[in-house]
Amino acid sequence: MITEQMWDSIRWKSRRGMREIDLMLTPFVDKHLPKLGEDVFKSYNEFLNLTDLDLVRFLLRRVEPEDVAVKEMVDLIIKCHDEDLKNGDLPTLDLD
Repeated sequence: MITEQMWDSIRWKSRRGMREIDLMLTPFVDKHLPKLGEDVFKSYNEFLNLTDLDLVRFLLRRVEPEDVAVKEMVDLIIKCHDEDLKNGDLPTLDLD
């Protein structure tokens, strides 16, 4: 069971201080992660142990993760982010 303290912790860990990452992770945690179950929650918590540099490289599709679990999480976050953008639920950010 995921406690409120665990949610608070994962929200805090998701705030990385890099706008590019925060614009993807914060909405993922607030809107999508609660619907995805405890296994995904645990995987996401492990995913947050990556460095900010790795996160930005993976989430901005600069580098493909070699680890299968990391790749699955990156794909899920990007998919949710792209859906939010398509639905007009997020501001756009020109990263190129």
